[in-house]
Amino acid sequence: MDRFKYIFSILFVILTSLACFGQEKGNKQDEDLYAPIEDKEPLVLKGIKVGVNVGRVTDFFFKPERRSTEVSLDFNLSNKYFGVVEGGISETSMIKENYWYDSEGSYIKVGMDFNMLKKYPTDYFGIGIRIGKADFKHSASHIIFEDSHWIADPIAVDSKSYNTYWLEASFGLKGELIKNVYFGWSALVRIGVSGRKDAQFQPYEIPGFGKGANSINLGATYYIYYQIPFNKNK
Repeated sequence: MDRFKYIFSILFVILTSLACFGQEKGNKQDEDLYAPIEDKEPLVLKGIKVGVNVGRVTDFFFKPERRSTEVSLDFNLSNKYFGVVEGGISETSMIKENYWYDSEGSYIKVGMDFNMLKKYPTDYFGIGIRIGKADFKHSASHIIFEDSHWIADPIAVDSKSYNTYWLEASFGLKGELIKNVYFGWSALVRIGVSGRKDAQFQPYEIPGFGKGANSINLGATYYIYYQIPFNKNK
């Protein structure tokens, strides 16, 4: 008999606890249902970052045929969203055994970055998307076609102008080194949309996009930024 009393007592305690929990949960749902909707914080322009891609310095060692410069502007909206404009100029000059190649041009990229950090009011870790356009011209000279029987006189392909468009996705970070001075790094994937082909010969390097023979190019950038603050209480 004592055993049944013991079991009954345990069941009573469990059922009472479940009933109380269900009532509290119901009250919580009612509170959430009638709670006032909080207004979202409006986006505020915190500042404008002016940057230079210092990674281009490595061209002297790894791509001596290329000389290029790239700069950036990004518009900091509450450190959540960043409107970005990037652009640069590039020249390529190569002398090979069977041809000489030259190209020069400029490019511009426009897009947005999205910050995934919430706790840090000045740093950035997130993803971005861009659309890019390059205007360039290229030419080749001293082209020699060799044959087992004879060597033809060198020929040349006159300079022509082209436009290339691509989409670009990025994943990267920016950290404040000292007040308003930032270092940023990004990994890039560029997907060609149009304008990469030439009926006579393939562009060796398209400014801002990369190898002309590739429909997809990978890359990385290393930036130093200075932020012009618009809100001193950032």
